[in-house]
Order: sequence, then structure tokens, then C-alpha cells
Amino acid sequence: MAAMCVALLAYGTTTAQADAAPATLVAPARSTTPAAATPTTATTAAAVSRTAPASRARSAVKRVPVGFSPGFSIQEESLEDLRRDLDQMRAIGVTRIRLDLSWARVEGVRGRYDWSQSDRVLAETRRRGIRVLAVIGYQPDWAQRYDSAGRPQPVDRAGFARFAGAAAARYRTQVGAWEIWNEPNLQRFWIAPPNAAQYAALVNAVAPRLRAGDPGARVLVGSMSPANDVAGETVSPMTFLRGVYARVPLRNFDAVSVHPYSFPAMPTGFEEWNTFFRMRQLRQIMAANGDARSKIWLTEYGAPTGTSDEAVGEQDQAAMLVSGIREARRRGYTGPIYLYSLRDAGTDAGDREDNFGVLTHDRHAKPAYAALRRELSRDRARS
Repeated sequence: MAAMCVALLAYGTTTAQADAAPATLVAPARSTTPAAATPTTATTAAAVSRTAPASRARSAVKRVPVGFSPGFSIQEESLEDLRRDLDQMRAIGVTRIRLDLSWARVEGVRGRYDWSQSDRVLAETRRRGIRVLAVIGYQPDWAQRYDSAGRPQPVDRAGFARFAGAAAARYRTQVGAWEIWNEPNLQRFWIAPPNAAQYAALVNAVAPRLRAGDPGARVLVGSMSPANDVAGETVSPMTFLRGVYARVPLRNFDAVSVHPYSFPAMPTGFEEWNTFFRMRQLRQIMAANGDARSKIWLTEYGAPTGTSDEAVGEQDQAAMLVSGIREARRRGYTGPIYLYSLRDAGTDAGDREDNFGVLTHDRHAKPAYAALRRELSRDRARS
């Protein structure tokens, strides 16, 4: 997403990425999602009602852990704002968070690790009993390589594996799961043209280091964005996952992760581009590769409000988030779902990237905040 691209540059990534998505898709936050007509509030509210229609069905659905994926912004905040954000998460019953752990930030100078930023955040999550999923990625300038034509080359596997091992050893008691890279099926995050074989080689180098540093670590692979197959730019989640399974032994990971953005459609929709719908295909790929035991973690899901062309109404956002949680519950193969995001990144109503929060930037609650609190309260009452 545009805001994330700015953050990546600030964190040491060497190549600026274009904000425009492929013509067939429109990029949501940190992802790429197709455009479609924005649904009405009545339509989305009705869809939520259909997702969990009757109390008699409640005993048949599982409880799905819910977290937030706030992006880099939470690490850049003052200590006061950080604490308020975490307290507001807990106030609605959220006890999980997905945190970016940037190699570029920690090892901005080769051979020197600076953990101060992540130490501060993890100390606060630990005090509140918030379970952490760490997504590791983002190559520093000094590690980025180019070919003779100036084209960026794949991630430095050895350097990244050393960083991952050091992170796992340091945070083994504070991080419950590790996600390898963010949206490697997009050039804007992989930097080089996305390639499942290259990502698989990275996983095979990193996973043993994570397990050595944290023997109890749960390792997630994929972190896939909605996308179509566009040469040199994006790889669809299905194509990408097939490539991963062809090259990564099952011992090197514990779950698959995906970002099933569906806006402006509901997660219950049947649009071919709807990544919530496409999860069925991902599950089929997993089963075909003898991995029906593993779960799919939904490590980013959300919808933007505001006035941009891709925005949805605030009531629609609330309906989509609640429906996403309910739909994840209905499926027997999903792990936790992480909502993007708690608080708006900025105040420009016309900038999609500023408006994914369930709170405005100055902490006024959107309808989604109360809707989530009610939904999670009911979830706890059922368990």
C-alpha cells in the first residue's frame, strides 16, 4: 500500500515501488485487490446476517482468535500512544497482534543489531498478555544486490537467516509465531520480480535458524497478497503456493498465511478475484500436497473508509470485519485472523491508505470498533 511503501523506504529499502496495481486489480493496504462496485450498507448488513443466521448454529462453529495488524506505525509512536493503542485493543477483547520486525531497521549498519524499537513494543505487549506474531522481512540497503543492468536481485539469504536466528533467540519467550516476509508474491515487497522458487529457498534457509533460536517456534509461510499472475510484477496466491510446496519440506513450516482482502465485496462473496473465496483453492493445494493438517492464518484483513474511489462506508466496514470473523469461524481450516488496522494512519479522507482503522487517527470510534467489541464479547460468552 502507498503508506507502507513510504515506510519501506524509511526502513532502508532501496527501490521505490509504484503505487499503481496491475490493470486487472486494485491494491488494498499492503495488497492487491480487484475493483468492483461498492456494496450498499443494506447489502453488507444482510450478508453478515446470513453468515451466522441462527443461534442453533453457534455450537457448530469454532472460536477463531482475533488480532490486529497495525503495520509499522505502532512502532514509530510515542510510548504514550503505543500504550493507548494496546489498551484499546484489549478493551474490545483482542489479545493478539502482528508486528513487523524489520531487518533493515534492526541491522541498518552491517553487523550491528539495534533491538531498541522492538524491545520497547514487545515489553508493552507482554505486560498486557498480548500474543505476538512477528513478520520478519525488509532488506537493508547494504544487503541489496543488483545485476549488471541495475536490476535488483533476490534477498540475501545468508544475511537474512542470521538476522532471523538472532531475533528468534532474543524473543523466544515473547513471540509465539514467525511469518517469513510480507507479501513476497508482489514486487513492491520482494523488490526483485516475485518468484516462488526464490522465496522457497529463503524459507529453507531461514526456518532452521528460527527453530534453532526458538525450538517452540511456529513458522508461517506465504503471507500472500491478493494478486493475479502478471510477469515480473505479481504472482497469484495459488501459483505462488504451488511453487512453495514444490520446494519446501513440510518440516520447515507449521501453517500457511494469506491476506484475504475482499473489499468492496463481502468475504462471503463468490467473486473469482475475492481472496476470501480463493482460500478454498489454497486449501485444495495444501491437501494435494499432503498438508491437510496445517491451518491457514489470515494475517491481514480489512477495508478502508473515507472518500477514495476504493472506500466503503463506515457501516459497510463494520459489516465486512464482523462477517470476515464469522466466515473464518465457519471454516475448519483457518487459524487466527488479524485485522488491518486499529487506528487510521492519517487524516486525509481521500487517501485510502489513511483510513483502514476501526478508530480514526485521533481515536474516535468508527462503527466497526463497537461491532467488533460486541462480536468478540459474544464469542467469549459462547466458549
